[in-house]
Amino acid sequence: MARHWQTPLSRQIWLPDGSTLATLADCGRVLLRRFAAGQGGAELDAAFQALIGAAEACRPEDVAFAERKVRLFFRTRALL
Repeated sequence: MARHWQTPLSRQIWLPDGSTLATLADCGRVLLRRFAAGQGGAELDAAFQALIGAAEACRPEDVAFAERKVRLFFRTRALL
């Protein structure tokens, strides 16, 4: 089970609504709240998989990969 959800991102993600994502948990929470109704597609699935992998392993390269996937998802949704 993933236990490193409080691992910080290397660079915080600021969203236009004023939300700041600073940890893996922040990213997961925002993605679940805003896109849990099945409207995310493959990009959302990739972001969730990367977040879960990073929270399980807690390796810097996994956290960086997850951060990139989350940023990519928000960019494709024109939220960054």
